[in-house]
Amino acid sequence: RLGLLTQLGVYCDVLPDYRIRELTEKEKQMKVTKDVRQQRMHEEALVSNYGAYLRQLFAAAKSAMKVFGDPTADVETGAVAARALGELVNAHPHFNFRKDILAALVDIYVQPSSRIAMAAFAPMAQTARLAVLRLFRDDVSGEHSQNAVLLASKRIKRLSYRVDPSALRPWLHLRLRDELRENPDDKKRAELDQEQRDQKREQRKLLRRKKGSAAVKEAKRALHESKKQAKARKVQQDVAKTMREAEAEVTRDERERWFGETLKHVFITYFRILKQKDNIGGLLPAVLEGLAKYAHLISVEFFVDLFHLLRKIMRGQHGVGVGAAEEEEEDGDLVSPRIGLRTSLLCVLTALHILTGQGEALNLDIKDFFHQMYALLPPLAANPRIEATRMSALSDGTRYTVYLTPADVATRNAQLRAAKAGSAAGLESAQLDEALWEETVRSEADLLFECLELMFLGRSKVSSITRVAAFSK
Repeated sequence: RLGLLTQLGVYCDVLPDYRIRELTEKEKQMKVTKDVRQQRMHEEALVSNYGAYLRQLFAAAKSAMKVFGDPTADVETGAVAARALGELVNAHPHFNFRKDILAALVDIYVQPSSRIAMAAFAPMAQTARLAVLRLFRDDVSGEHSQNAVLLASKRIKRLSYRVDPSALRPWLHLRLRDELRENPDDKKRAELDQEQRDQKREQRKLLRRKKGSAAVKEAKRALHESKKQAKARKVQQDVAKTMREAEAEVTRDERERWFGETLKHVFITYFRILKQKDNIGGLLPAVLEGLAKYAHLISVEFFVDLFHLLRKIMRGQHGVGVGAAEEEEEDGDLVSPRIGLRTSLLCVLTALHILTGQGEALNLDIKDFFHQMYALLPPLAANPRIEATRMSALSDGTRYTVYLTPADVATRNAQLRAAKAGSAAGLESAQLDEALWEETVRSEADLLFECLELMFLGRSKVSSITRVAAFSK
């Protein structure tokens, strides 16, 4: 374990922030200078030794996961390997073997609930999970997030969606809500292109106004570039493209493409889980929280089917043991004992988020969701822990449920702000990750007040008298 951590420190310091590609046979046969040859030898040796180190980490992680059948497996070394893999992929995400590292981390933390609950394996899974969470949080280009989400989606499908809900919770930290936010470099480039178009437009106007032959020739020369000028412009564009690639600069189109693919894999997994009638109980809250967060990005064509499914879920009419008579029953008790209050509340919140986004243009009947919200108020008001945050925490290897009071939540948030500001009194990096992880689970009071705000105000911030009267009644 000490040897693995020692090599981790060395590689975190010496690895470059770019990918070293393998030379082709033609490039190997080319005559190069002494400096280039030494650089190639150094890079080849670095990649070779780094690959050997990663194989050690993969073997240690794989050996630790034998604990499911062999209690004597070396889980502590596996936890060190998971930590090393997480540090490497976050410190140098552009270097070689990124997908291999992500595949190993995904295999560690995407597991069934029975395995995640094992005291010996829980810390190792949490280490891998937090590493992926940090990658999502810091990923600007979207490529790394797409790789990790695709691998996780495939593994969840391979396990027939029988995985622990913690496997989906890192997706709440994806930067999908910000992928359309314009980069300052993109804005500067767009302004330059617009300036060039304006200049050409003025030159065309000048060409139409001037009638003399000399003036026409002068305007044409200003408007049309010569072959030499065109060649120089092309060379300049090639140089600019090369510089952008060398600086790992990501354009807005590239970000939209990567985040678009990530969003597709996320929603495909969510919708497939919702269709699993025999295994939606544990994963359902995590799926609904994700849908509520990214509801503004869902395609309009899915709204009708999604609303129908949410209506059935919140009334406990979707799942194993539900007969045809129960599925058709609409006038029974709205608060079903087959489904938790939190899940029903998340169904309402997801529907309201959809309606305040693109769903405003559709004529969808939301009466059932309002009735459900009113039916949830009495049991929520009688819940003594409505303001507490329910967290699945992993401390000493055991899985347990913690309820934080509002005062505890305020203290934790103050520590989190201090850590983000770099204060000496703040949390360490690992503790900061734990705090961010815990933040993904919101209290039922927060969900309730968000539902009420969307119901009465929405985007217009103008309350409906009829809705207020119904709520008061």
